[in-house]
Amino acid sequence: MLIARIAPLMWFALASPRWLLLTALLVATVACEGASPIERHVDRFLREGGDGLFGPTTPIQDLTFPEAPGLVHVVVKNVEGDVRIRGTRKDASGPTTVHLRPHAIIDSNFKGTAALDEMKWSAHMKPQPDGSRILEVTIATPDPSAWFVRCEIEIDTPRLGDSTVVTDHGRVLVSDNHGGVSVKTTRGDVRVRTAWPITQPCRIETSDGDVEWIVRGESSGAFDCETIGGEMNVFARYGRWVAVHPRNDHNSLVSTLNSGTNPIVMRVTDGDIYVVIVEDPHDTGTFIRP
Repeated sequence: MLIARIAPLMWFALASPRWLLLTALLVATVACEGASPIERHVDRFLREGGDGLFGPTTPIQDLTFPEAPGLVHVVVKNVEGDVRIRGTRKDASGPTTVHLRPHAIIDSNFKGTAALDEMKWSAHMKPQPDGSRILEVTIATPDPSAWFVRCEIEIDTPRLGDSTVVTDHGRVLVSDNHGGVSVKTTRGDVRVRTAWPITQPCRIETSDGDVEWIVRGESSGAFDCETIGGEMNVFARYGRWVAVHPRNDHNSLVSTLNSGTNPIVMRVTDGDIYVVIVEDPHDTGTFIRP
């Protein structure tokens, strides 16, 4: 997973031994998935360092929506590519930012360039009657078979509510959300890590990727998790965890946390599931393996 991200910088390490240490430090930093502004910039530098080397690109779009009271619920519909949605660990204020990076991974007979030129994107912030807002980000192409066209999406907002993500061939990160999560992707890991208790329904589906669910002990839920071709791992260190269902084995889990009734559903193919319930979800190690 990390190899693909550092490939654009590998020629530095090969050209001079002094770059080996720098490359190792950058890899260790990027593995943290942007927990601080410095890590976010390093992570973005590594991912965008290969622009133009392996396929065509179009201009990056940086959007800013002004501060307003209430939670921001995020809905992302992406043709393909990684999606990162970040809230904050503590109550904060400030604008909501959106970073869009369209690119193609091949350029055979100018198909990549042509498909990028046809890519359409939209981002709208819609106020809701309860005082919250919904940010809708949509990336689409007229040719559904253009699998080589992707858009990397980053969203930062001070008060993240619910998160809904539909993408393909992409990793998904949801960090410090107050509300529920719905994620559907392929060929990508999904990581949900929040310092806020989760008591809302959630559903995650992916293939060829792992799912990491890292929450506080005050969270609740009725878990229904299953992986085909992977393993089920649980680290329940806080809260009241009950897992006595006869269906529980190495690749499935039926359990409750704090007698919750809100469904927490995970479906994975060819990947592992990690359910981690700890005092501080952000203190789980660089590679999020407690």
